[in-house]
Amino acid sequence: MPIKALLLVATLLMGLLAFSIAWSTVGQSEVLTADDIRAFLATARGHPWAPALVLATFLLGALVVFPVNILVLATAAVYGPWWGFLYAALGAFSSAFAVYFVGAWAGKEPLGRLFGERWHRLLDGVRRQGILVVVACRVFPVGPGTLVNLALGASGIRLRDFAIGTFVGMTPGLLLVCLMGDRLMAIWAEPSVGQVGLLLLCLLGYFSLVAVAQLLVTRYRRRYQQ
Repeated sequence: MPIKALLLVATLLMGLLAFSIAWSTVGQSEVLTADDIRAFLATARGHPWAPALVLATFLLGALVVFPVNILVLATAAVYGPWWGFLYAALGAFSSAFAVYFVGAWAGKEPLGRLFGERWHRLLDGVRRQGILVVVACRVFPVGPGTLVNLALGASGIRLRDFAIGTFVGMTPGLLLVCLMGDRLMAIWAEPSVGQVGLLLLCLLGYFSLVAVAQLLVTRYRRRYQQ
């Protein structure tokens, strides 16, 4: 890859690192909180350009490596569980794909020059597993979403596998956060046996959905390979 592309990727990674450090400092100083995000999103409630504002917020959040779950909670709090789920899904999926395409455009070569041979071996393993790795990255917090999506794109995972894995892995979590967001806040403020039991039941349902989805993906993958 040309030296200009390598410099661009290096600049992007340095920018992400700088934003992460800056965001950590901002978070500790509580200059910007979840309440601020909710207030910002609420300015568009009832307007036809609300989805565009949510989308822009998620894309900016991906740029500064902001926790996507906080954005999802804020979106659900402003627009309600169902519209909040639709808007949050639009923002989360769009930002994931945007960063994936950046990684796919850059490829693993310039990133490999920065991180060494182990990076090549890691990405080769990721590419071979395909959908299953994407699902696992969505279900388990293996790292900041922006860096994970960048690595998945650079690994050479096909767009179809990335799309299916992202949908299967993220949808149950988005539903849980959007439908249970206000209840989670109530449990945190005043926990009770009934509320905690309901939360555990929802978590059980969430992991059951993920397990069933992953089983279906595994069967699909085996059938496709045959």
